This record gives sequence, C-alpha cells and structure tokens, in this order.
Amino acid sequence: LCVGAAIFAWRGIVASTEQFTTGEIGTGVVTLAAVSTWVAGAVGILHNGRRMRLLAWVMWSINAVLPFASSVFDDALVAYVSPWFSAGATYFYLPTIGAILALIWLGWSSPSQIATRNGG
Repeated sequence: LCVGAAIFAWRGIVASTEQFTTGEIGTGVVTLAAVSTWVAGAVGILHNGRRMRLLAWVMWSINAVLPFASSVFDDALVAYVSPWFSAGATYFYLPTIGAILALIWLGWSSPSQIATRNGG
C-alpha cells in the first residue's frame, strides 16, 4: 500500500500540476484528493493508534467507494493517472483491490477482534 501511495503521489502531483497549468482546476483538485486519501490511508494503516486507525478506516473506505462512483458517473473530473479512474482500470484495478484488502486488514487486526479470537 505504501508503494502504491508513493506511485500515485508522484503521478498525481505531476498530473495535477499539468492540469492546473492547462486550466483544468476541477480535475487537478480531484487528482490531489485521490492522492491525499491514499497517502493518509497508508500512513494510518502503518500506525496502530486509535486516531490513526480511524483515519485509515475513513480513507480506505473512501478509496473503496469512490472508484466505483467515478466509473458509474462521468469520468470527466477524474484524471487517467488517478487511482479512482474507472475503478482503478489504469493500474489493472489494483488500487480498488488494495483498498478493499486494507479494509479487511483493519477489521482483522483490530485490537478488539484480536482479543476476541484469543479468548481475552
């Protein structure tokens, strides 16, 4: 997830800079939002604090839902390099699969779930 966040950050910053210079402000903002949610989700999943886990839940939920929303609605505001473009089709759907796996991991590695599984 961290490698994906780094790749999306680089490609997203380059693409949004180009979009801002060509006057496509909306697309640039959506691209930066996608990059921000990926980076914040990656940081949140690495940290085991309560607030960071909550941040990770929110960010990965956004990353699991918005790619499908962008594929259902018009892709005009979503750049081709964005992990949200057509449900992650640019990257062979790995961003969407990664977001779903991150949510599964957050549920599995929850301290309350671990205590329940261990009989505590």
